[in-house]
Amino acid sequence: MSQPRAEAITKKIMEAVSAARNLPITGGVAVEVLTRGDVRSFAEKSMYEHHSRDEIRLFTRIEASLGVLPPGADGEQILLDMLELGVMGIYEPKKKAMLIGTHVSEAQLDMVVGHEIAHGLQDMHFDLLRLQKPIPGDSDAETARTFLVEGDAQAAYLAWVSGPSGLAAIPPEVLATVGDQALSLSSMLDHPILNRSLQLPYADGAATVAALVREKGWAAVDALYRDLPTTSEQMLHVDKLLAREPAIAVKAEPKALAAALPEHALVWQDTLGEATLLCMLADSVPTSDARAAAAGWGGDRLLVFDRKAGPDVTPLVIGMVAWDSEADAREFEAAFTKYLMEKMPTTSLVRRRADRVLFATGVPQGLGGALDPAAWNAFPPALRAKGQAS
Repeated sequence: MSQPRAEAITKKIMEAVSAARNLPITGGVAVEVLTRGDVRSFAEKSMYEHHSRDEIRLFTRIEASLGVLPPGADGEQILLDMLELGVMGIYEPKKKAMLIGTHVSEAQLDMVVGHEIAHGLQDMHFDLLRLQKPIPGDSDAETARTFLVEGDAQAAYLAWVSGPSGLAAIPPEVLATVGDQALSLSSMLDHPILNRSLQLPYADGAATVAALVREKGWAAVDALYRDLPTTSEQMLHVDKLLAREPAIAVKAEPKALAAALPEHALVWQDTLGEATLLCMLADSVPTSDARAAAAGWGGDRLLVFDRKAGPDVTPLVIGMVAWDSEADAREFEAAFTKYLMEKMPTTSLVRRRADRVLFATGVPQGLGGALDPAAWNAFPPALRAKGQAS
């Protein structure tokens, strides 16, 4: 890919995607051509803009405790390897520039430029830099934001290549199949759960955006940037997005665990969300079963503890997931138990009470018995946001 060729085709495609997405061009987008090594360097620099090395190491250890990565993995290098091999284009809002890999072929060019130039249009209207800032303690809200930005860009590209009919030319079943393929085909790759989490915003995110456009038009997508989706559940189910169904508030009181964990200290709190749970469950059950078991998610919270005297390879993670109904909780309990028994049979536990499921991973030997009752006290029941008594 040469610089002049990239610039010429970018201008042409930007005009076409702008018309298909109904977002006027209000500024310019520079074009730069990068080698794979340049892509890796860019990704590495971006990685540390919002998180320290210690935080990234902690996130990797949490993922290892949850079975997403192997214990002792170097999460930074794994992610950089994936991006170096898989990324063909990047839109950089700081530079108002689209970066295209030299390895992109002519056959791939329309797809890469069509998607990335849609990010340029988003940036002109919605300010992508503000959407890249972390939301401490709510990873699921960050995931929802990623689904919107990537799903919108992919839907804009699809609207362009589909011709005058736009997204109406693509049956919903086709987009649903793409989402299922993103879940199932990742099983054949290294680190499949991480791969799913990277692919799903492009697939399921695009399907949800397309469904919203068919129902309400592109203006409804524009409105989401003013009132952002708050959960990945909303971005996986267009009916929940239209209803702006809130998460069930799962409150955590870590001090309730002090007596059971005298040698441990709280180091992190966060959320998982339906999308993350779906990517995990798809490792152990068929795609359709994983989707069914993750659906009905209501809200969650997880607490992460390390030994005060020195961290173990994997931290102790204790989480609570609230479900829309007891039947939903029971279905998830069965699938998640299977997942954990395959990943970490001796260091995990799953318990259910009605419509809430408690789990723990990275459990030190001999601690499980004392942990079970204390952990329930750390997540006191609360009134459900949907108006149902818990």
